[in-house]
Amino acid sequence: MIFSRIFAPSHTSQKPEKRLEAIEKLSPEKPQDKTILHELAFNDDNADVSLAALAKLDSFVLWQKMAQIAKSPKVKKAAQHSVNEAISGKGSVALSAEEKSSFLQETASTDVIIDVVQREPELLGNTELAFALLAKVDKPSFTQHVFLHANNGQLQRQLISSQSQTNTLQKWAKKLSDSPTLDAINNRINEIRAAEQKPVELKKQLTLCLSKYRALLDKADVEQVVDLQSSYHSELEGLFAQAGILSTDDKQEFEEKRSKITEQVTRYVDRIRPAWEEKQKSAVLANTQALCEQQLTHAKEQVGWLFNTRLCDATLADVATVNESVRGVEATLEQLGQLGSNDKRVDEIQLAVDGLNTKLEAFSMQQQYGQKLLSRLNVVEDVAQKLNSADVSDEQKRDLRSEFDTAIEEYSAISRELIAQPKALLQRFKAATKQVRADEKAAKSKHQDELRHVRKQISIVDNLVSQGKFRAAMAKFKKLSDNVVSLPESLKKDIDKRFQKTADDIARLEGWQSYIAAPRKPALVKEAKELAATPAENIKQRSESIKYLRSQWLSLNTPSAGDNEQENAVLQQDFDNALEKAFEPCREHYAKLDAERAAALELRRSIIEKVATVPEDIEPTELSKTLDRLAKQWRACGQVEKQAYEELKVEWKAVFSPLQKRVYGWQSDNQALKQTLVDKVNALQDADDISDAAESAQQLQQEWKRIGHAGKREESRLWAEFKASNDAIFERLKTQRKAQSSEYAEQAEKLLSSIASISVEGDDSTFQSAVQPIQEAMLALPKPQRVKVERKLEALFKQRESMQREHDAKLIEARAHAIIRLLQNDEPEARNELLEILGKRWSNLLTNASASNAPRHDRAWLTVALEVASDMPSPQSDASVRSSVQLQMMTAKLEQGEAPEAQEILSDWLQHGEVKEDESGLLQRVVTIIDNNPSMLA
Repeated sequence: MIFSRIFAPSHTSQKPEKRLEAIEKLSPEKPQDKTILHELAFNDDNADVSLAALAKLDSFVLWQKMAQIAKSPKVKKAAQHSVNEAISGKGSVALSAEEKSSFLQETASTDVIIDVVQREPELLGNTELAFALLAKVDKPSFTQHVFLHANNGQLQRQLISSQSQTNTLQKWAKKLSDSPTLDAINNRINEIRAAEQKPVELKKQLTLCLSKYRALLDKADVEQVVDLQSSYHSELEGLFAQAGILSTDDKQEFEEKRSKITEQVTRYVDRIRPAWEEKQKSAVLANTQALCEQQLTHAKEQVGWLFNTRLCDATLADVATVNESVRGVEATLEQLGQLGSNDKRVDEIQLAVDGLNTKLEAFSMQQQYGQKLLSRLNVVEDVAQKLNSADVSDEQKRDLRSEFDTAIEEYSAISRELIAQPKALLQRFKAATKQVRADEKAAKSKHQDELRHVRKQISIVDNLVSQGKFRAAMAKFKKLSDNVVSLPESLKKDIDKRFQKTADDIARLEGWQSYIAAPRKPALVKEAKELAATPAENIKQRSESIKYLRSQWLSLNTPSAGDNEQENAVLQQDFDNALEKAFEPCREHYAKLDAERAAALELRRSIIEKVATVPEDIEPTELSKTLDRLAKQWRACGQVEKQAYEELKVEWKAVFSPLQKRVYGWQSDNQALKQTLVDKVNALQDADDISDAAESAQQLQQEWKRIGHAGKREESRLWAEFKASNDAIFERLKTQRKAQSSEYAEQAEKLLSSIASISVEGDDSTFQSAVQPIQEAMLALPKPQRVKVERKLEALFKQRESMQREHDAKLIEARAHAIIRLLQNDEPEARNELLEILGKRWSNLLTNASASNAPRHDRAWLTVALEVASDMPSPQSDASVRSSVQLQMMTAKLEQGEAPEAQEILSDWLQHGEVKEDESGLLQRVVTIIDNNPSMLA
């Protein structure tokens, strides 16, 4: 025992100095010495001995283990320092890549990881290691640093693919210049936005489709409802195939709605089907009867065509065609009988068909009569042509007239045997007889006119005699005598007595003519001079006065008018001079009229030239406008001489008529097109869906505008009818929309009432479940009502956001007070309550904080950094530290794009664990920062 105590190994000595000396002599290369060094390193109570043994072993694994399990702060701190030195490559410990990777993933603190990665970015070449470090650090700034500095395309692509925040991706994009990576980021942003929008779009599509599905309950056509139901079912199946992107509640809600609407539509179809089928049966019956009416009309037209147009030269094929049209009517009548029709009109149609069959059976005999009638008609036309010839004498006319009457009687006798006389033959017969009768009537009328004229002349002469106007009566009698001589002998006997009496009266008057003339001439000269001295206010009246005076003077100039020829010559000269002076204003007026007529003549010729030079390829619309304009100019031209006007009129018609025919043809085509539009808009009157009808009417209005003019009369008529039909449709639409507007307004009021009842103080789930039905329901509203509801919802959301901001502000303030109380540790009994107020993140930082995972910066440095980040002043004693902190934060911002925020710095500060007595000053400074900037606890 004594010997063993004397010669005991020095490493087992009680004195630390002896153990330190022994360590110097031990070699880690020897297994026994290595074991002793292990024992001293991990089990020796003296910190220096443990550190010396660890230094002798100089193994990263041992340093790392000691940093984890050391109880002595000195040993722990030294071990951590050695580990950090080894990781940074500054120490003597050689560290393999696997050891470094393992350490970083399993043991290293976040600050160490960040520091190592910043110094050795090549570590990021290992994608798996990079993701492990990112998951461990879990800081956006570190993730951004890795993304920007990793020379690893696969890592960048995976980071882009795994990132779900568009603002983070946008930050990354601002730091990049690599086009492929930028394109990948932009594509990912678009994917995220598209993914965010997909559920919204899908819900809109589902809501719209279900709304259309529900609208089937308002339709009365079963066939249409069934077709649309199948269509909507297929559409919903396709939409529900994408329902995986919806929340479970949303998906279940839409499923329930679909099931409910499907059941409602099915029951509705079952309910209205019997009445609809009955209506369809009635419609089929009505359509069949309408078809029968159309076929009957066609058959009548065909039979009429056969008898009126083809009676004389019809073939067997013609007869077979007409017979087939009648058989078609009979087939449709049989179908009506099968449909159970007992309408009186069916019996009437049957009687009409029987009549057509009777006509067809008699057609062969009728055709023979028709050919005989044609033969007689040719005779009538030949005789009529001879009668109308100018070379036929009166005796020949009497013979031809007898022959003509005989031919007419024979024609009439044959026509009475026909069921219906062909229109063409009847027109030819009427034309032949009409011309003969017209010639006879014209001749008789001419003679009667001559006779009336003579009688009128006799009356005029008798009246003149009775009025004492003897000279005028004698002048009129001379013309009367000539007319009586030219009368046929057959008419002279009707006026012979009256004419003889008038002739006797005139013979007695001729002896008085010379006696009347002498005193009358001076009076006429005086009247002529007075007329010349009077201003000419009315040219026509002045001209008539001159003519009257001249005619009176001429009536006095007879061979026996007087014996004094010299006196007569003086009176004649005075009379002529006076009338010449009186006529001067008329001459000036007529000269002016002649000039105006000449100008009008030239203007009309220029208009004709304009018409003649109208291009042949001019558009009809432009041609119509041009012709209207030129026609107005033609009508507005002044008067020209009658003969010149007649010549110009021929030229005008020659150039104007062909162009006008083109316009008439174009207008006729437009008339047909516009009539078609009128028929179409009339057909819309009975449309079930008035909205579709109104839309179609608007399209027809646009077509109307594209069609040209249809002529003044037809354009006005067609437009009046077209406008009236359109007005009726839009009046129906207006009435319907007014009713719908009331309904929509009621729905909107209900939604507004629902919004008013929603509390903004509930949780998100309750609030969203209350708002979502309103958002879905308002999609079916028209824009005015929808906007009204949207504004109310927007106000509700703003109110909730305002309340949420107030709540968040109070929560942050409560967190600030709670963390201050926890740091000051004044109320241990309220710790759990205060931790609950802080929330998970900050409470975890406080409860899990320890020296083992403390950041690389101490609390003094972090306090200054927190003051810098919060823009708070630091004590003068920390001025140099503050400068260093500011420099480091500026460097980080330049290199990494952003500096640490106050929130991150406070997190690191709290990770140091409980506040020690010598850190009370730092605590007070942090409390001041938190109190002034509670938002960092958001």
